[in-house]
Amino acid sequence: MLAAVARDVGSRVVTHVKRVCLLGAESTGKSTLAEALAVRYATLWNPEYGRPYTQLGRPAGAPWTSWEFAHIARIHCWYEDFLATLAHRVLFSDTDAFTTAVFHEVYRGAPATGFEDLVARRYELFVVCGLDVPWRHDGIREFEARRRSMHDRYVERARSSGSPWLLVEGPPQRRLEAAAAAVDELLASP
Repeated sequence: MLAAVARDVGSRVVTHVKRVCLLGAESTGKSTLAEALAVRYATLWNPEYGRPYTQLGRPAGAPWTSWEFAHIARIHCWYEDFLATLAHRVLFSDTDAFTTAVFHEVYRGAPATGFEDLVARRYELFVVCGLDVPWRHDGIREFEARRRSMHDRYVERARSSGSPWLLVEGPPQRRLEAAAAAVDELLASP
């Protein structure tokens, strides 16, 4: 009986969706690409949770705590799982818990702990956004000098994941077409 209930959300039957994670350093177009892909595939995308948390959920200038990073990772992944019950065939996620762990290291100077299971979460495809777009300060971003080192971490995450991955570069339309080709291939596989 529980299995039947788990398949149904409201009046909609829940089916497995392929999960695609967009990675990249600050200001590389992840959110723009995730939204464009969701529109193209008539589905949903999971926006990063760290940004609204930073803007609305914490005192300005306060030192970051490990608890906050664990909270961000948990909420981001919880919302991703919720959206997966509503998405159509594919769900795009703007960053992942690994990204949160990278930011923990940058802000706290130590590896993140307490959400390793979320950091290890698997995706069927990784799309890494390249550094060939200018960095733009938006009031939240602050790591222009670390873009290259963070980018290298995301490439290594994708490369070592065991999942297909690609690096997208160029103007937004070229990035969208390259990512869509990889998503089409993913959706064609069993």
